[in-house]
Amino acid sequence: MLNDFTMQSLNYALVVRRKMLAIVDSLSVDQLNQIPAGCNNNIAWHLGHLVVSSPLLCYVRTAVDAERIVPFADRYRNGTKPETWIEQSEIDALKALLCTSIEAIEEDYKQGIFKNTEAYSTHTFGLMLHTIEDVLECCALHDTLHLGNVMMIKKMLGV
Repeated sequence: MLNDFTMQSLNYALVVRRKMLAIVDSLSVDQLNQIPAGCNNNIAWHLGHLVVSSPLLCYVRTAVDAERIVPFADRYRNGTKPETWIEQSEIDALKALLCTSIEAIEEDYKQGIFKNTEAYSTHTFGLMLHTIEDVLECCALHDTLHLGNVMMIKKMLGV
């Protein structure tokens, strides 16, 4: 049976990600790569981080598919920062994955792929996540945190 609150969390994540796309689309590749004074990351990195975080949290950390290959994970997972210029072609690839990755998770949730998950504690919040529903709620909150960071960076850039 589908959990209404979980479906609401997935929908919320899509709304947040569409807002992220609108911001990314409004900026040049130069602006997306700028790291303002006092910040560790740029908008392009935040875009990539959102793309890799949810699949890592939903499939790998829960051990549903611990060996899953998540594109761009090494560049954007927790603890990374932009080490090189992020090219427009990579930004375009990340944009293409931003919403489709959540849509794939939603489809797998509906198919019951996540029935047996291992509990784990998050690095960012220190929360113990026992079920996929906990993970998906955390993902929506995590996306919102990074959207807020992107909005702050955009303001710091004066755009």
